[in-house]
Amino acid sequence: MKSKNLIALVLLLPAPTIGVLCSFNMPEVGKAIWLLAKIWLVVLPVFWLLYIDKGRLSWSPSCKGGFLAGVLWSVPVSAIILGTYWFAGDSLIDENAKAKIDELGITSPWVFLLFATAMSLGNSLMEEYVWRWFVFSKFKALVGVHLAIACSAFFFTLHHIVIMWNFGSLQLVLVGALGLFLGAIIWGWLYNKYNSIWPGWICHVAADTVIMWITWTIITGN
Repeated sequence: MKSKNLIALVLLLPAPTIGVLCSFNMPEVGKAIWLLAKIWLVVLPVFWLLYIDKGRLSWSPSCKGGFLAGVLWSVPVSAIILGTYWFAGDSLIDENAKAKIDELGITSPWVFLLFATAMSLGNSLMEEYVWRWFVFSKFKALVGVHLAIACSAFFFTLHHIVIMWNFGSLQLVLVGALGLFLGAIIWGWLYNKYNSIWPGWICHVAADTVIMWITWTIITGN
C-alpha cells in the first residue's frame, strides 16, 4: 500500500517544476511541455483514484463549518499579502519583474481580467485538487497528517519558487516562498479538518485575487 502511494507521488511531483522550467528556458517547445504537465496534473489523480485505488469521484463536500472557516481565514491571509506589498513592495518588485509581466501579453484591461479570473478561480481550484486532495492524501498514508501537510506544502511551494525566480528579486523569492508555504499549511490544515477542498479553495481564491490586484497595480504603475 505504501509503495503504491509513493509511486503516485513520484509520477506527479516532478511535473509542475519540469513544466515551469521548460516554459521559461525552452522557447520553442517549452509552452507545449508546460501544457502537457498541466494536463498530467489533472488527469493522473483521476486515473489513479478510479483505476489504482478503485475509488469513486466526489464533489468533495465539506463538513459543517468548512465554508465559514475558508471565509474567515481569507481575511488574515489577504491582509498579510497586502501589508507585505505595502511595506516592502519596492524592494520585492524590480524592473525585471515588470518586463516579464509585459512579455506575458496581459497588459490590456480585458486580457488581464480574463487572466486574473482564470488564475484566481480556475488555477486555484486545480491546485487545491492536486495538492490538498491528491498529494496530501498520498503523503498522509506514508508519513501521517502533520508531516503530510508540511510535505505537500513544500512541494507546492517548490515549483512556485521557479516562477518567482524569473519575475523578481531574491527578496521576492524568499518572502514569496515563505508566504506560499504558510498559505499551503493553512489550506492543508483546512482540507484535513473539513475533508474537503472547498474551504481551502475559498481562502486560496482570496489570496490569488489580492495577488492579481497587486499585479495590475504594477502594470498600471499605480
